[in-house]
Amino acid sequence: MSSEATRLVIAIFDQGVEADVMEALDALGLKHFTKFSNVAGRGETGPREGTPIWPGLNTVLLLVMPAEQVQPLVDRLHAIRDSFPITPGMKFIVLPAEMV
Repeated sequence: MSSEATRLVIAIFDQGVEADVMEALDALGLKHFTKFSNVAGRGETGPREGTPIWPGLNTVLLLVMPAEQVQPLVDRLHAIRDSFPITPGMKFIVLPAEMV
């Protein structure tokens, strides 16, 4: 993969939707990733600290993939996010990547 065609996607989402996200990755054929579980943080949907005051935690995925696969992934995960009555936090950071 050339660096022009490769992207690093950092997906940050509420831990409660992790099973749905992992199922979506399988359906899209994305088998390679690095996962960080039980991640605390604060974003647009509020703090996630895993405490009684600020319950919940996040999961962070790092995925290196061809650029043309990024939008289908984002669209699929946004559909998952939008299927919940209370919208879970979910953000994506997409950067150029070079494998060395």
